[in-house]
Amino acid sequence: MKKKIIAIGVSIGIVLAAFAIVKALPSGENETPISVKAKAIGVEVIHPEQSDIAYQISSTGKIVAAERFEIFAQVDGQLLSSAKKFKEGKTYNKGEVMLEIEADEFEKTLLAKKSDFITLLTSVLPDLKSDYPDSYQQWRQYALNLDVKSPLPEMPEAKDSQEKFFLSGRGVYSSFYNIQSNEERFEKYIIRAPFNGIVTSTMVEAGKAIRTGTELGQFINPNLYDLEITIPVSAMKDIEVGKQATLHSSEINGTWTGKVTRISGSIDELSQSVKVFIRTTGGNLREGMFLTADLAVSPIENSYNIPRKMLNDNDELYVVENNVLKLKKVNVLIRQGDNALVQGISAQDAILQTVIKNAHQGMAVEIIQQ
Repeated sequence: MKKKIIAIGVSIGIVLAAFAIVKALPSGENETPISVKAKAIGVEVIHPEQSDIAYQISSTGKIVAAERFEIFAQVDGQLLSSAKKFKEGKTYNKGEVMLEIEADEFEKTLLAKKSDFITLLTSVLPDLKSDYPDSYQQWRQYALNLDVKSPLPEMPEAKDSQEKFFLSGRGVYSSFYNIQSNEERFEKYIIRAPFNGIVTSTMVEAGKAIRTGTELGQFINPNLYDLEITIPVSAMKDIEVGKQATLHSSEINGTWTGKVTRISGSIDELSQSVKVFIRTTGGNLREGMFLTADLAVSPIENSYNIPRKMLNDNDELYVVENNVLKLKKVNVLIRQGDNALVQGISAQDAILQTVIKNAHQGMAVEIIQQ
């Protein structure tokens, strides 16, 4: 019984001690709230100067051959041995034979038609002598000069309509023009270089039988190229046919000169730009190379030159007002390299120059005096 009374007394003492400790702790109502203040970020700013800024338009594009000859077969036959030399990289001078197609059968047919034409004229001469004596001598001489292995010369001109009707009725004209057509077709069995150039691709080999319409290869002039670039619509007032351009490459050394030869008549709706074609020449140029064209244009009045990196995708930039960032919409006239020409700001604007990650409107900043 005595032990039970002692245990109860100890328990009561523990409870009273705990209560006293809780009362001794400071009350939450009396605590001073913790104040958290964002630290201002140090930034650099620039005050732009308004002026009439001269600049040049730079645009990059790919060059293509200005003179290109797509070679297609216009007759049927088998390619002769000359096709062994018709390989990519092979050069030809104007008029030089590039490809030959076997034409023995067609040639013999053409010779036969010429022989028949001579026979026809011979049979007509007696009637010409009696009915048209003034024309007889020139037709006789024409028949004597004919050679089946030479191109057919032009016929003498009839002196009047009666003579023309007579010759037409005998089939002289139809036979003559039929032979001329076959002579032109015969020339298509030999393919000659239309200009000094180089073969860029081949699709055939010697001995292969080909048909009309078969593509045989491509041939270009390696000294004359067109560069296609795009120019903003806002700059088109300064671009015209004949304008000079300076060209350069990021891959090889050297500069080239060019001249605007064509300007597209349509505008790309998405980019609001126009295609411009620049003619150029140069020994180190190759089709497919990328070149950058620089075209000088008139100065833009009352504009500001600012770092391009300070513009966002919405043509906005940050200015500092009362140590706080504020977004400002500007009118971007042209982007050129690392800079941009804009309007819509003033020399009093403190434009943010420091790149800040996660910058936002209302952010506290502190201008660092330079």
